Amino acid sequence: METEFTLAFIGLILVAGGMMLHRTAGQRRRVAKRDPLKEIAAEREARESTPEGMILEMESRLFDYGREVEGRVETTLNVLDRLIIDAEQEVSRLEELLQASRQSLGPRVDASSEQLEQQTTRLIHAGWTNEEIAQCLRCDIETVARIRSQQSDDGHSAAA
Repeated sequence: METEFTLAFIGLILVAGGMMLHRTAGQRRRVAKRDPLKEIAAEREARESTPEGMILEMESRLFDYGREVEGRVETTLNVLDRLIIDAEQEVSRLEELLQASRQSLGPRVDASSEQLEQQTTRLIHAGWTNEEIAQCLRCDIETVARIRSQQSDDGHSAAA
């Protein structure tokens, strides 16, 4: 009887061990079949389908859009700052050039000289106004107007 009991006990241990192996193998198969990415996507979709989830999604999108707009504005401001600096440097350079050109003209030119007429004629053809020419050559506006009228009279005479 003792052998029967031992055999029964061994059989019971084998059956219990087989059941445990079967259960463990089933858990391994379930874990192996599981796709965490699909589970996460399903959870996210379930959250997004609720009103609270939709609001959170919109808040997230709005935050991202705000950051993008802020970056663009900051970039534009940096570009504009650089353009302002470049423009100020160019203005300074042109002012220095204008100052140097005024100094290179020398003393006031005599109103009756041929040199004044040549310079005035050159500036008239360049499109300068009478006031600009008078200031640049340091002569009277009337003198510049007289030379301009002579130029226009000569131009009409030559055309006829």
